[in-house]
Amino acid sequence: MIRLIGRGLGRLTPLWVHRLGALFGWLLFSVLRIRRRVTLQNIQAALGLRRAARVLLARKVYAHLCTGALELFRASALQRREAERMLGRSGLALLRRHLAKGRGLLVLSAHVGQWDLLACAAARCGLKVNVVTREIKTGWLNRVWMEERAACGVRLLPARGSARAIVAALRRNEVVALVLDQHEPGGAVVPFLGRPAATGTALARLARATGAPVVPVFLLREGLGFRLVVEEPLKVERGDDVVEVTAAFNHVIEAQVLETPEQWLWLHRRWKVAAPQHP
Repeated sequence: MIRLIGRGLGRLTPLWVHRLGALFGWLLFSVLRIRRRVTLQNIQAALGLRRAARVLLARKVYAHLCTGALELFRASALQRREAERMLGRSGLALLRRHLAKGRGLLVLSAHVGQWDLLACAAARCGLKVNVVTREIKTGWLNRVWMEERAACGVRLLPARGSARAIVAALRRNEVVALVLDQHEPGGAVVPFLGRPAATGTALARLARATGAPVVPVFLLREGLGFRLVVEEPLKVERGDDVVEVTAAFNHVIEAQVLETPEQWLWLHRRWKVAAPQHP
């Protein structure tokens, strides 16, 4: 059934995919109200917008998220030429230039823009892409999510217990992508959008141990198309403090969220740690 849906979506123009995404977004936000309160609370705490502005932004967030889900359903049909057009020659050239150094590439990304399509398109363009990923609790949805990315040539590594596989991929001069904008139990508590947030330190530890460059990469939605953002590598030395490096990574993600707030996953319960109490 999912494959049939994917083939059907593949026949739609980008305009109709966006229209369907907006419709499903309206349904989730206004009718089913899935995580509506969490979304509005997160936006209020981080941006301090008035209610009308919060609701307007949240509607855009839901539309963007649903559009992205529809795009992922058709990702397995993505052809190399379309993927290259999506990412752009200059962005791909930058990624290949970093890989030319022979130390592999650690990609810092987040749930901003179309993160899944970014990995799929990069793999279709011939890059060896490994994504460190969690599982979705809903079984059938998790299977579809995993299968669509794997069908594009993306190698999926579990968030726990993949250190050796990651190091091996870097030694093979491959891309390893991690997203850092989710709550990480036991992670470093560092600021994110003005509040303390438990953040995973795996990327900082890997960069410090392997010397592989860390490059922030985001695929942002622009109209009916996309724009690939490849930022300058972040310097990480062997003696650097892991918590400070992780805070710097958070700052990069934070800047992108503030630039394109309608494209971030505000539905996620990112802040689960209490603010420190001062005497």
